[in-house]
Amino acid sequence: MWGMVKISRISLSEEQIKKLFVHRKDVFSVQHKSGAYFPIKRPLTLYDIKRHLRGDVTIGVYCLDTDNTVKWACIDLDGADIRRLGLVAEAIYSLFSDFGRMLEFSGFKGFHVWVFFKSPVNAVFAQKLVKSRLNRLNLLKYEVFPKQTELNENRKFGNLVKLPLAVHKISGKRSKIIRLGGLK
Repeated sequence: MWGMVKISRISLSEEQIKKLFVHRKDVFSVQHKSGAYFPIKRPLTLYDIKRHLRGDVTIGVYCLDTDNTVKWACIDLDGADIRRLGLVAEAIYSLFSDFGRMLEFSGFKGFHVWVFFKSPVNAVFAQKLVKSRLNRLNLLKYEVFPKQTELNENRKFGNLVKLPLAVHKISGKRSKIIRLGGLK
């Protein structure tokens, strides 16, 4: 337990993970033991996700699709004081009670707060929404995905986030879903 954050045993099926997290359908990435991710230029399958959940591979998905839309945003909180970060992550999670949302221990050095949209939205809108709410609590120092709001010739994929319930290749720890709410 970190501060007020209690780790639970919430799980998601392969189908639920694909529906919630996979927006960019032509590419995903696999994490190497060094921690680096390498793109795989093909659609992510349910079998790939099953391997991810078993711990055979660790998969990252790209937030931004080729039409510059997103179906989720993610706030990445990393740091040395895991107790404090847990409290901050809970506060950020509470900022998005009007959305589907998830709070996850990342498996390494922090937390992810995921915000889900009912249908894809423009990345500019998603980024502004998240940053404006973080600004309410003076928390703009945390990483926000989408980082980019458009793709171009020099940036064909944008940034990625590791799918939940994974084994982090550096720490060897599995990420865990702490809270899940507002999803239908």
